[in-house]
Amino acid sequence: MREIRDITYGSEEYLETLELRNRVMRIPLGLDIHKEDFSHERESAVIGSFDGERLLGVGVMSHKDVYKVEYLCVDFDLQGSGVGGALLDRMESIAAEQGGKKMHLDARVTAQDFYTHHGYQTVSEVFIMECAPVPHVAMEKPL
Repeated sequence: MREIRDITYGSEEYLETLELRNRVMRIPLGLDIHKEDFSHERESAVIGSFDGERLLGVGVMSHKDVYKVEYLCVDFDLQGSGVGGALLDRMESIAAEQGGKKMHLDARVTAQDFYTHHGYQTVSEVFIMECAPVPHVAMEKPL
């Protein structure tokens, strides 16, 4: 049975999220997530979608001046199954419960339709991120 639960920074489950993010989002680009500094995630909301103990997907949301989806990553074989939408909904709920009025994110252009389907609007031209050198756009959604 699928469930979404909080993940503590530095825990075994957190380390699993790094492996999933590396496999899905970095290795295909010839990069290694383990060369990046994730200490800022101590202050982030990290949630995972699980089937028993199997990590299906992960969402990371920061909140400094704005609520921002930093990562939304779903295992390859589960993309399109609703895991990403459920994680996104939960992050939006967390932000709204904390008084957030708007969600922000930088989406890969290949995921732009997914976010549009979930109510996000593109608010930038295409740009390249240093940590993931593929085309991205900034997107927002009122809560």
